[in-house]
Amino acid sequence: SATAPFMAAALSGEALRPPPVPERAASRARRPGIVIRGAREHNLKNIDIEIPERRLVVVTGLSGAGKSTLVYDVIFAEGQRRYLDCLSPYARQFAENLSRPDIDHIEGIPPTVAIEQHTSAGATRSTVGTVTEIYPFMRLLYARVGVQHCPRCGVPVVARGEEAIAAEVARRAARGGALLIPQVRGRRGFHGEVLLRGLQEGFEWARIDGRIEALEPEMRLSRYVPHDIDLVACRFGKAPGDLRQRVARALELGEGTVIFLGESGEETVLSRERACPECREGFEAPEPRNFSFLSRRGMCPACEGEGGKDGKPCADCGGARLALPWREVRVGAARIGDLAAMEVEKLGAALGALEVPPRQAAIAEPIFKEVTERLGFLDEVGLGYLTLNRAVATLSTGEARRIRLASQLGSNLHGVCYLLDEPTIGLHARDNERLLGALARLRDRGNTVIVVEHDEATIRAADHLIELGPGPGRCGGEIVAEGTAADLMAEARSATGRCLARGKGALTGRPARAEAGAVVVKGARIHNLRGVTAAFPLGAIVCVTGVSGAGKSSLVNDALLAGLRSRLREGAAAAPCEAIEGAERIDRVLEVDQSPIGRTPRSAPATYVGFWSAVRAAFARLPEARLRGFGERHFSFNTPQGACERCGGQGRIKIEMSFLPDVFVECELCRGMRFRPEVLMVALGGKSIGDVLKLSVSEAAEFFASYPLIARPLMFLNDIGLGYLALGQSSTTLSGGEAQRIKLARELAAEDRGRSLYVLDEPTTGLHMEDVARLIEILRRLRDRGSIVCVIEHNMEILAAADHVIDLGPEGGAAGGRILYQGPVPGLLAHAARSHTARYLRRHLEGSDAPRRRRGAKTE
Repeated sequence: SATAPFMAAALSGEALRPPPVPERAASRARRPGIVIRGAREHNLKNIDIEIPERRLVVVTGLSGAGKSTLVYDVIFAEGQRRYLDCLSPYARQFAENLSRPDIDHIEGIPPTVAIEQHTSAGATRSTVGTVTEIYPFMRLLYARVGVQHCPRCGVPVVARGEEAIAAEVARRAARGGALLIPQVRGRRGFHGEVLLRGLQEGFEWARIDGRIEALEPEMRLSRYVPHDIDLVACRFGKAPGDLRQRVARALELGEGTVIFLGESGEETVLSRERACPECREGFEAPEPRNFSFLSRRGMCPACEGEGGKDGKPCADCGGARLALPWREVRVGAARIGDLAAMEVEKLGAALGALEVPPRQAAIAEPIFKEVTERLGFLDEVGLGYLTLNRAVATLSTGEARRIRLASQLGSNLHGVCYLLDEPTIGLHARDNERLLGALARLRDRGNTVIVVEHDEATIRAADHLIELGPGPGRCGGEIVAEGTAADLMAEARSATGRCLARGKGALTGRPARAEAGAVVVKGARIHNLRGVTAAFPLGAIVCVTGVSGAGKSSLVNDALLAGLRSRLREGAAAAPCEAIEGAERIDRVLEVDQSPIGRTPRSAPATYVGFWSAVRAAFARLPEARLRGFGERHFSFNTPQGACERCGGQGRIKIEMSFLPDVFVECELCRGMRFRPEVLMVALGGKSIGDVLKLSVSEAAEFFASYPLIARPLMFLNDIGLGYLALGQSSTTLSGGEAQRIKLARELAAEDRGRSLYVLDEPTTGLHMEDVARLIEILRRLRDRGSIVCVIEHNMEILAAADHVIDLGPEGGAAGGRILYQGPVPGLLAHAARSHTARYLRRHLEGSDAPRRRRGAKTE
């Protein structure tokens, strides 16, 4: 339309300009793209940056250096805010209000699409097919091309005319003396006319909004016309007449459908469209909505569209999720439930083999094209082992993000800025190569792809690199280096450059000691595990690896972890395996996951790790505190004795702004210190309790060096790479990786509680390559206590440092679930012929990283 250029200009924030003329590649490379001046959001230190357009750009740096702030809190927030500004104030009140980032100037920002780590799980009945929009196309295919089969007889339903319906009515009436009801779908304001026509046709009764009423000739029709009537039906009286003629009139009034009412009150729908030639049961014509298990009309009533309960398929629908009539609609010999249960990598071939009559081929062809393209995108990002009926709630975070990425690949957008937060999480090195190919396709369509990432292969494949730092937290927020990997390696302050230049890796694990014993899972059969037996030696770092979907989480979480918990609590082995040997050697199990350490803003690292009570005790022992009668409760921002009266210990007050975003302002009484003014007057080493809460972990470790109960946990937090966190930082602002590392520090700071099993699922999430080395040292400290440290991980540095490895595969889904190798890591290298892990580990140790993916390069 004529307003399209103006709307596009408003969305991008640029002045209206004529369409660009074609340019040569060299000239296009010099265009600035997104220009940011004076960014001061969070820890960004007034930075200026120009991000080239139509390139794969990787933003990297140490954890907490400001990467997510730049990409999401500046670029994405400004892109979304400009879009919302195009809407009216009335429309904006229904959307999330976004505040303007703290920047001086930004230009050249296109429409933004964010694929973040924290993705919604969707509705309880959402599946892979529904969220990728593949299943809606299949619903359309079965509604337009499918052949209805009788659930009772199994034969195809055939079309029938008025004579067949009249014969069926006569047969039923002779058997039960029932009468015929034509169904009339009226519209508001016309029900009176419908009833009047019923009287003229000889009807004696009417069903109005569920009630059957007598039609008296002298009645006032307006009495029977409430405004909320949705359905009106009339019943034949006993007046003589030709049955076929009455059926014809009923079909006319009922828009092709009539209802037969038996003596018992049971209703049977008789349609001119479809009927079983054997039992003569009538069926309505299927519509796309009939195949939706998210609606009451299409879902199986027994399982309510969920396909089953407690991991077992529904006894009624067998996991198809649909109501009975629609489960038996077929294209060729396949039902829609059969196709939805197939793996994505096999479904495309199955669709191509479907037999469609030539007359309907023109209808099916565009549907097949859309479905097969989307299936190809799922396979391209390494999800070929999934099925369309797989519940979204059962997917890992990495799988959910890649499904969103596959959906974006299918959207065929151009000129968009895609923002991805660590898309390689949960990916094996083999699948990572596929992902890089998918990102290259997005870029080659004319889009700008900005990735927050630590993965070495992704960094080397980037067209442009931006590193923030030089340190985390307050020590970060600067642009350390830009350009290529060589430019980063040439910069002395670049932590990423140092890691890229340090050369070949090495195996650093120690062999597990046989005399220490092991916990052995025998005959594990759950999901795709095929009766596997796996040993987890005590006093060892055990790395469970394999391609995505190989069965790693099933073995560790569903068999080992659940089985030990069951035995420790109930004295019985877990159901998914035959036995767990050596369970008596474990005193406790602990899953160190990435769930939040607290769900309220009042929770903080200092309170979670447990040393804040020692800080409060130190302040309470001061002479000034005793003089004022202050106890430990006065130095807590969660108690009435210590919390500021005005802000309740929050340090800031929320101001609601109606059409504008809510504003948080610093509390005027405590000036953001969270405590009562009289409590803040007590000082330890020149700092009040509020000042201590604002210290970073590294600063606090130095300040409390003479307090062992405080210094020891702070040392562990600092060693694990969290020295930049403030002691009072709200737990709701922590990333999943930060929360996981805080849990590790808490465990290290606690007293030895005996032999434990620690389970960590991808602990390198959010970690820079330098931080991974620190994490390995922490895991070794836990191992040296005689415990089992079980790590589900793809990171090659973690794998090289492991003492024992369990490699699952060879592929994902049904092609996985087998143990390819278990034992010391050096022995894995001999299995490169059948193990993807062995092949990529050898490449890592030899220092031959994946070749850089250039524009136009094809993916295997």
